[in-house]
Amino acid sequence: MEMDVWMRNIGWVTVLTALLVLIKRHYDRIDLLQECTYENSGVYAAAYQFACGASAREVSELLVTSFEFDRQETEVILAWALPHRMETDGGYGAFIGAVNRVLGEEIYHSF
Repeated sequence: MEMDVWMRNIGWVTVLTALLVLIKRHYDRIDLLQECTYENSGVYAAAYQFACGASAREVSELLVTSFEFDRQETEVILAWALPHRMETDGGYGAFIGAVNRVLGEEIYHSF
């Protein structure tokens, strides 16, 4: 009788452990999918300000507040985007392209 109770408890622990592992995998997958589609709205705000003629310092401050970029990366973005400021879109597309080049993948899209 004592052995039956012990085996039943081992069975319950096994089932609960398997269930918890499946739940964790499910939430890990959800987190991974959300990370892959994340876009920072501050980058679009900085691109808009850049296209509207804001100074490089103002645009740099907007980008530095983002968790994605440090001061050196913002300087690289501005160096790549500044020559395109006189284009018809104010350099908006070039700015977004420079951000994507710094990140190493195409996350942001110019509209």
